[in-house]
Amino acid sequence: MKRILYCLLGLLFWSGGAHAINIKVRILSEYNIKSVDFKTEAGQYMLLCDNTRVFEEDLKPGEALTISLYGDRIRVERGIELIGTYAQVDFIGTRYSNVFSLQSPQSDRKRTYEERLSVSVHRGMLLVNRVDLEKYVAGVVQSEVFGSSNDVEFFKIQATAARTYCLANLNRHLKDGYNMCDAVHCQSYKGKCTEADILRGTFETYGDVIVDSLYHLITPAYHSNSGGMTVDAGDIWQRSVPYLQARVDSFSINARNYQWEKKIPAEEWTAFFVSHYGNSYRTPEKQQAIRNLSQPERLAYWVVDKDTIPTKLLRTSFKLRSSFFSVRPQEGGDSVCLSGKGYGHGVGLSQEGAIQMVRNGYGFQEILQYYYRNVQIVKYADIIDF
Repeated sequence: MKRILYCLLGLLFWSGGAHAINIKVRILSEYNIKSVDFKTEAGQYMLLCDNTRVFEEDLKPGEALTISLYGDRIRVERGIELIGTYAQVDFIGTRYSNVFSLQSPQSDRKRTYEERLSVSVHRGMLLVNRVDLEKYVAGVVQSEVFGSSNDVEFFKIQATAARTYCLANLNRHLKDGYNMCDAVHCQSYKGKCTEADILRGTFETYGDVIVDSLYHLITPAYHSNSGGMTVDAGDIWQRSVPYLQARVDSFSINARNYQWEKKIPAEEWTAFFVSHYGNSYRTPEKQQAIRNLSQPERLAYWVVDKDTIPTKLLRTSFKLRSSFFSVRPQEGGDSVCLSGKGYGHGVGLSQEGAIQMVRNGYGFQEILQYYYRNVQIVKYADIIDF
């Protein structure tokens, strides 16, 4: 049944609508790709090299080419046959639904994508997948949260957030010739979505985005678990945003990533404070202070005498799950124990809190409006003129 649903949703996505848009995503961006094998998985692909059609017949399922970097050019080969070297190579789907795969010795695994691929040279090999926005959104949701929940309502939340983020950041890489990259710098995107429930969640929110009271697209920040209290954006990013305010979040309590502990050698803990705030932190008074820090509610800073110590600096320096933690000395005095809550920066939506809200019967719009203050869910076609 799910396979039938998956196929139907795939057809609906392909057909799009009056306001369907394509975006350009740089793929395999985290790897230094030297060569890659392109293979048609479904549909057919026309090969254009420097805007000239190379083969009379399109590439059919199972047919493959090797693309490699050759100086400042792209080399194309079929088996042992050299096709040529070019400035740009384009694979353009010519059927109703077109799917290709890429496999490279420099990447982790084979990945599958939909629609179109362009290959050129820009500080190395540049691979750009031109794909429908909704297919991209489904791919992002599968890459970022699949496995954390199997509830369609949760996938609606993530799809709406991913779509909003993409449209709010369309020009992030425009000078480089594409809109988004596939890494967490933008949004994790590992290719074609294959999960029927994610496709359904994306389709049922088709075109939905989150806007603030002025109908501007928001920055839909999210994290794994808030620890029971979210953080004001100004405490993390030095810029307060009306819809990203701190709030009590009881829905995140007792979830998988709600609590954590980490032990740190006492000398390593002391060395941090000495290096940042001076040798006075070796005195007994200061040692007592930094080994007994308490945070019953989220704090942006700890104050020790005249020093203001950002909790987020401690988080990044010691690779902690969150900045929401208290400190106590261990017996023997050779280490300190950090007892923390939450996982991630704590701003905006708590994914585990949202999952619990879904279980409690809340709808995706209610959940988004719980974590993002005074927002609305609208169709992007109503506020953006493409």
